[in-house]
Amino acid sequence: MRKNLGISLISAFELKFVDISVSDSKTVSLDCKTVSHDCDTVFGNEGSAITTYCSSTNSRALLSSSWSSVITHVGQRFERGVAEFRDALCKFSIERGFKFDYMRNNNGRVEAQCSNRYSDDCRWYICATVSKLHWYIEAARSFNHRSHIDLEVDQVSKRFQRLFVSYHACIHGFNHCRPVLFIDGTFLKGRFKGILLSATAKNGNQGLYPLAYAVVDSENYDNWLWFLEQLRSIVQSNRELTFVSDRNVGLMEALPKAFPTSNHFFCLQHLKGNLRDKFSGGGFSNSYRERMVWLFRESAHAPTIALFNQKLEVLKPESFNAWIVDCRSLPITRMVDNMRIKLMNMFVTRRTDSGEWTEVVCPKMIEKLQGYTDESRSWNIKRSSDTIFEVFSDPSVCVDICKSTCSCFQWQLNGFPCVHAVAAINRSGRRIDEFVDYYFHVAAFRKSYEEVIHPIPTSMRLEYENSANFDILPPPTKRQPGRPKKRRIRSRGEQVRMIRCGRCGKLGNHNKKTCKESLV
Repeated sequence: MRKNLGISLISAFELKFVDISVSDSKTVSLDCKTVSHDCDTVFGNEGSAITTYCSSTNSRALLSSSWSSVITHVGQRFERGVAEFRDALCKFSIERGFKFDYMRNNNGRVEAQCSNRYSDDCRWYICATVSKLHWYIEAARSFNHRSHIDLEVDQVSKRFQRLFVSYHACIHGFNHCRPVLFIDGTFLKGRFKGILLSATAKNGNQGLYPLAYAVVDSENYDNWLWFLEQLRSIVQSNRELTFVSDRNVGLMEALPKAFPTSNHFFCLQHLKGNLRDKFSGGGFSNSYRERMVWLFRESAHAPTIALFNQKLEVLKPESFNAWIVDCRSLPITRMVDNMRIKLMNMFVTRRTDSGEWTEVVCPKMIEKLQGYTDESRSWNIKRSSDTIFEVFSDPSVCVDICKSTCSCFQWQLNGFPCVHAVAAINRSGRRIDEFVDYYFHVAAFRKSYEEVIHPIPTSMRLEYENSANFDILPPPTKRQPGRPKKRRIRSRGEQVRMIRCGRCGKLGNHNKKTCKESLV
């Protein structure tokens, strides 16, 4: 009763500051003092006026001291849902000394960002976006030994430049995949944009096998050369690699310098798109792209062109982009960690599945061989020698099973018997799996996934935070390429609804998806 009466008197006399002394007998006495009107203390209800208490005559502790730990880590759960989180966030910001803005605030979801997130004074935002990379990279190297992870930071501005990631399990497993790498780049959708460069292969069961990826600011010559040089340091020097890519100018200039002896092929999908654009409008394009495949090969000599009747079966680089589509809009540390988790799950799943395979050749390749056998049953095969056959298909071809060659060139290109070769091998009476490359065997598939990608627990974060420099700033962004869209000139007095962009923080008619403003 006395406590309620005292607080009522405080409100009536409009006092700004209250000292509360607590004695052992649990009685409360009020020592009220007035403060000048420029005081920043804000009073609401009676409970908000009690801000401090005296535990003894020599020391003073704050009631809000525990508020600094109400939010502790990513993934923390609040039993009372958004209401409890909203209350915890308010207390946390008061004790930590920062202001925030609600981006979304309803009964189902609460999102908030620091009010000073677009200035260098916001240490909270910097720590929450890019600075985590230091401890994460140190932890990734510690838990995944012999992985190749390289972070480059501008030494003058202390801003992020680029990051290369390749885990030891992927490096080891690529030695048991065909020496063919698909190089591609895709744009990121986060606040700082950027480009994700990737190098992927195919496993023995024709599945996606990510080898390495990097985060850079743009697809240019310098970034491609840096990415390829990092790639060269993780692959075996005695392997003759073949690269498949789109016709990116920077990549075409950088690849011969980083891998001067490697072959470079162009992506079939991009070539078909180019042919469709150039020959559209006539009947030539439709029949041409269904019956024939153009394969461009770059070498030290003049580019050569080969024409085939059968389709060349290659992995589309876009399949990797589809695999990471849910990661491209995340901040860089979360994106890298989510991709690690996806790789970890992929390795475990495929390692478990391959343990149940009993054949010599991987299941999808067995299905392909069976389909070739069914297709060639009606063909007439003539023997020229013990190893050379003529297969009368449409058109007829020559197959040499000793040299693993076919005049259709599909066996040489794919490293796997074509339909003509399967017909000749069946005619010879020998087992087909004897002529299948090692890379398509179950043993090679299991070797590709025998190494482990280890978890990176967040509980180890403090151990690395104390031993590393975390003064790293987000990267500056450039104006996005392309001509700005033309807009109708508004009439005088016409109301234009202004929105605040979630990326650059400016008022205008664009949002974070269409924002092309530069960030410095």
